[in-house]
Amino acid sequence: MIRRISLLCVCLFSFFPLRSGFCAGSGAYRLEVPDAEAMGKGSAFVAQADNPSAVYYNPAGLTQLKGNTYFSVGASVIQPFCTYKSTTDQETDRRKQIFTIPNGYAVTDFGLDKVAFGIGATSYWGLGTYWAEDSFSKYVATKSDVITQDVMLTAAYEINDNLSIGAGVDYTKALANKKKKMNQSAWGGADGDFELKGRDNNAWGWRLSTLYKVNQHHSFGLMYRSAVDLVYKGKVYLNDLNGTYAALFGGSSYETDISTKSRLPQSILLGYCFKPDDKWRFEFDVEWMDWSSVDNEQIDYPSLSAADPKRGVLDAGNPISRDWRGVMSYAFGTEYKVNDKWKLRMGYFFHKTPIPQGTFDTALPDATSNSITLGTGYKINKNVAIDFAYAGMFYNSRKINNAVGSSSGVNINGTYDSFINIYMLTVTVKL
Repeated sequence: MIRRISLLCVCLFSFFPLRSGFCAGSGAYRLEVPDAEAMGKGSAFVAQADNPSAVYYNPAGLTQLKGNTYFSVGASVIQPFCTYKSTTDQETDRRKQIFTIPNGYAVTDFGLDKVAFGIGATSYWGLGTYWAEDSFSKYVATKSDVITQDVMLTAAYEINDNLSIGAGVDYTKALANKKKKMNQSAWGGADGDFELKGRDNNAWGWRLSTLYKVNQHHSFGLMYRSAVDLVYKGKVYLNDLNGTYAALFGGSSYETDISTKSRLPQSILLGYCFKPDDKWRFEFDVEWMDWSSVDNEQIDYPSLSAADPKRGVLDAGNPISRDWRGVMSYAFGTEYKVNDKWKLRMGYFFHKTPIPQGTFDTALPDATSNSITLGTGYKINKNVAIDFAYAGMFYNSRKINNAVGSSSGVNINGTYDSFINIYMLTVTVKL
């Protein structure tokens, strides 16, 4: 038992320090890439949840892994593309980026009969967009990054052969870094630079779940995940100031403390799994995510009084209205067992964007998406398996006509077309 506890700690602390940048996934800045086996089936997995990624998908499924200690490690590589076409048909490509997100899970029962425990580390919220500093977007957003490190501590209890329940605590560490240019053309000056950096190292959430097996052919999974409140604290940096701005801020550079709040949304996930025989599995998931928690974005400046004249510049457009809405998403997947070594998978998932046209901006050019997935699993021996998955995310072409950017004398109106490639690899070991 001591050996198992030590291995669990090694797994957790091996992954916790990792930091990676990544792009916006479908469903605003949520990014769900925790496991290659699940992704191969469209990430429909809550009613199966029989590998170590149950830590993420449905902790109640951990009781299916009793009697052994399991580890899985993996990573996803994400390649986004986005093209903007103005109302005069001028095209601008977002800067090309590639992001890597690691994940790791460990599950054990510590020799106990009806309980199982799991830990996991990955990132399932994030944003990474980069528009050129001389592009149409420069006064709204140039480089925008939101990076999270998420650690999950979970436990499950088997009530009987058909029903298990699970619970978990989520720890989130978040970093935000946003940049844009400052328009100083009113006095003939070159553009200045605005940069915001903030972090929250201590945010918490929780989850509750259940897994019910009607019989050997049918099972249902249900999970509730709580909202997570973030309070970013950091600084705003202004550089290359000139003219009136240089006079107001006392030079070409200025910095001050900031604080801003954000809420990661609560969600409810329901899944069904049908196994007609030993060869086939069919899975369907539906999820409601409460993105209405993103109502506005307000930056506070605790070191400046309300009467400070610098606030007139810093508070321009502050707070920013978001007015996002709760949305539903759907996923379907299937798996075929070719033989004792190989499995083939495919899936589909649909995500509706929560971002209305009126508050859409270039930091997060999200749209409703339809995605297809393909995957395969290979069992190297009775204790080691490797899984690979690919997902192609096709975003609906989105035509925007709003007033975002007008306060800076620009507009971001036009058409946005996006596509994302996702490649995933996971290795699972049973001890």
